[in-house]
Amino acid sequence: MEEYWNPNDPAATEEEIPAEQEPAAEETEPVEEPPKPKKKKSFKRKVRRAIRRFFKLPLLTRIIALAAVVLILAGIIVLAIVLPKSCKGEEKPVEVSTAVPSDAPVETPSSEPSEPTVAPDPTATPFIIPALTANLKVNDSDPNVVPYVRTRLVELGYMEMPENNDALFDQATQNAIKRFQYRNFPDNVKDWDGWIGTKTYELLTSSSAKAFYMKSGDTDERLYDGNLVTKLQEKLIKLGYLKAEANGKYDKSTVDAVRSFQKANSIDSDGVAGQATLKLIDALASAPASSDPSAVIENVTPEPANQ
Repeated sequence: MEEYWNPNDPAATEEEIPAEQEPAAEETEPVEEPPKPKKKKSFKRKVRRAIRRFFKLPLLTRIIALAAVVLILAGIIVLAIVLPKSCKGEEKPVEVSTAVPSDAPVETPSSEPSEPTVAPDPTATPFIIPALTANLKVNDSDPNVVPYVRTRLVELGYMEMPENNDALFDQATQNAIKRFQYRNFPDNVKDWDGWIGTKTYELLTSSSAKAFYMKSGDTDERLYDGNLVTKLQEKLIKLGYLKAEANGKYDKSTVDAVRSFQKANSIDSDGVAGQATLKLIDALASAPASSDPSAVIENVTPEPANQ
């Protein structure tokens, strides 16, 4: 049976019409917002914050931290003081020219004082300085040390060279050693023993040794010889500078005679008979009466004074 469509049929009007599908919404990715710039903390805020944190620390920790800071600052100050000085010390000295102009006037050396004279350089002796292996006393023998010691004592004016400079440590050499100790160790009587010990030998072989001289208060006995002062007085009497008799004592009349001799021969008149004075007195007193004294004076060179 055919079915006719009746437009008035309400059922026919309610035909199911498929609803149009709505388009699916497109999924969009969330947009990330740029991070907000962090506000920079000012230096003052940082300092305040550090100070607040510091004071929150335990008391003992704060004390230790302050002590460490003080030590570091002290070390920096010390380095700042020491380093510049060390750098200055490493600077090379400026070379100063010592050339003397050809037209410069020649200075005449002044007369040197007579007391006490500088010891001659021990390296100038013909001997190599031998080693002292043991203390030496009178009547001991040493073929190396004794001849060298005797030669050195002659250079310094403490004795005259004997005919035989052998290895025997004789009495004359002992007396010369005592005179050397008397002049070089004036404040210690215990050192005037006449022995060649380490202390005496080290000074004798150095350039610091004082040469022999005579002064007020000396006597033949104090100089450990029977006639050293007496011989000096006899030479002064011969040269006409001493009017009194020789008595072996370096008294006021002897001092005045030595001073007069020094004035007459352009030597500093201190009244002390040092090597320059003694050598000149000996040369003039031993010269023949007919010879020219000026020739003798020219051959005697005063030694420089010990500073």
